[in-house]
Amino acid sequence: MQFSSTLSLALAVVGATAAPKNLDYAGSIHALSYGNVEMQGNAGGEVWFKVTGFAADKLPHIQDDVGLYTMDNLESLKTVASLGQVAAKEGKWGDVVYLYNVFSMNAHADYAKASSTQMRDGLLVAVTKADKSGIDSDLIDLYVKTSSSPFLAEAFNALRTTPAMSITPRWTREACDNAHQAVKSACRTLIENIRFNASVKTGGPRSICQSGCCISWSANATFQLENLYNAANYCVNACGTATVSCEVFGVSLQGTLVDQCLSNRADGCT
Repeated sequence: MQFSSTLSLALAVVGATAAPKNLDYAGSIHALSYGNVEMQGNAGGEVWFKVTGFAADKLPHIQDDVGLYTMDNLESLKTVASLGQVAAKEGKWGDVVYLYNVFSMNAHADYAKASSTQMRDGLLVAVTKADKSGIDSDLIDLYVKTSSSPFLAEAFNALRTTPAMSITPRWTREACDNAHQAVKSACRTLIENIRFNASVKTGGPRSICQSGCCISWSANATFQLENLYNAANYCVNACGTATVSCEVFGVSLQGTLVDQCLSNRADGCT
């Protein structure tokens, strides 16, 4: 499938030529998973990755739509969401899992590589048994067979040797977490951009992202973006050194109590 010029321009191939290259579906997945694209832009807006209604038996851990408000990467996220729709219609379940994770991390180019630590964490969640006892080999087999890139298939195969003891819930009752960590410098930029932002946010999507960092919250609320600042700033100061993954419980967003997360994902508080 060949994408329209508008979509293909959002994925500029890194190579000998400076001009963006139009990619077909398989070429897009291959370039994304290898890390051979430039995706960061400067446009902001709301965008969704729709998965509701897609095969629950093939995607047992991916059944909720993901929405985010990006401050810097709207067109690339639209491209990734469109690729996800094609993948689901063609039964490319490995690609769906991968694209879901690319989208959830604000289509941040460094995280989109199939070999990145951040992507490994996301794929791991998708192939973990429901009882958290270990890896579901059948799901890995399915995702390997339905991956359009050898780099992605290799990333799924690498999860077979992940010790069960290293598979933990995404969030614990602790404020800081070792999974889904964002680079603090990116989070500081995001936090400063919302610090005095009086724009009103209501309903979904329940996240706001910039570069490789996202703030997300667990329930619909009506509030000003600057109300997210205190908990996010606490996380940056309380957790880790160069990276951060953090959840703060009982944050009041103008009267609505939520759990607020700071991580590399838009679905950190679901």
